[in-house]
Amino acid sequence: MAARWLRCLLLVLPLAAGAAPARTEHVSDGAELMAAVARGGGERSIVLDAGTYEISGTLSFERVNQVSVLGSGWNTVIRKTGPGPAMAFADCGFCLVRDLLIVGDGKAQAGIVFGGQSSSNTVDKCRLADFLLSGIRFQGEAARPMSSNVVRDCHFVDNAAAQLYSEYNNDYAISGCQFGAHHSTPAAGAQLLHSSAGNYTGNFHWGNQNALLLGPGSNFNRIQANRLEESQREALIIGSPEPSPAWSGHCSLNIITGNTFHTNSKQEKGRYDAIAAYDAVDTTFTSNQVFSWDSDHFRHRAALALGRGCGTWIVRDNILRHHTGPALVFDAGSGHLVKDNLGQ
Repeated sequence: MAARWLRCLLLVLPLAAGAAPARTEHVSDGAELMAAVARGGGERSIVLDAGTYEISGTLSFERVNQVSVLGSGWNTVIRKTGPGPAMAFADCGFCLVRDLLIVGDGKAQAGIVFGGQSSSNTVDKCRLADFLLSGIRFQGEAARPMSSNVVRDCHFVDNAAAQLYSEYNNDYAISGCQFGAHHSTPAAGAQLLHSSAGNYTGNFHWGNQNALLLGPGSNFNRIQANRLEESQREALIIGSPEPSPAWSGHCSLNIITGNTFHTNSKQEKGRYDAIAAYDAVDTTFTSNQVFSWDSDHFRHRAALALGRGCGTWIVRDNILRHHTGPALVFDAGSGHLVKDNLGQ
């Protein structure tokens, strides 16, 4: 075994010795940043010193791998003015954006856009605020979806549409993020559309119209240990209230466990369900808490409403409080297993 390990090491060392070293470029203002991006190429790091970087164009990366854009924390600010996203990656892989505050002027569409078949990219410890659409957008395509992208420990504040938008973006990991509002009401904290086999864990939502939109066409996801609260309407919508034209619009085999849904339907007491589902089957909904911190003023209509096209759910071991109607709304003939829920 030791001899085999040594032979492998001897094979790898010459390759490593002959590889071109990765480039590191330091920039200190917006013009230098735009110029560094325009020089192109992969396998490099662009390091931003603390300060504010004013840009009117888009920092565009196309068909490159292993590019890192690194700040020094939220004292490193990219301020985007005018239309277009602040940063865009097209058909890129293994890229990293970390430790930045990226803000718009209300006219810029998005903070970071990933397009084409961009995969295995990471956005880490960034704050994205005040964009017309989203802080981050994954815009994949049905014929060539993205895969294995990671968003971790980021703050999304006052982005007007879905603050994080994911379409045809599979095997994702979104964790430890906050989706909130200080002076607006974003349409959604996050929207996972045709995005499957992902982990959505430990995220915190407040002040959105809806906290999370899952689907249509999103399957095999694990939605775990999130806080979905203070929504104007539903905390979570699975599928779409509008009928989907084909099976591809259904959601199946999702696991929703260990989440807290509280103080939703703030727009009007008792008008909206905490969780509403459509065209969703074979779904596990267990060990969740649904309640209101201020039940005198804010209550949801039902804790969980399984609507059109829903079948064969497991709904058990949940705490369901503070609803104006039945805690659970479902068709008893649709094969659901419903048991051991407190407040049912």
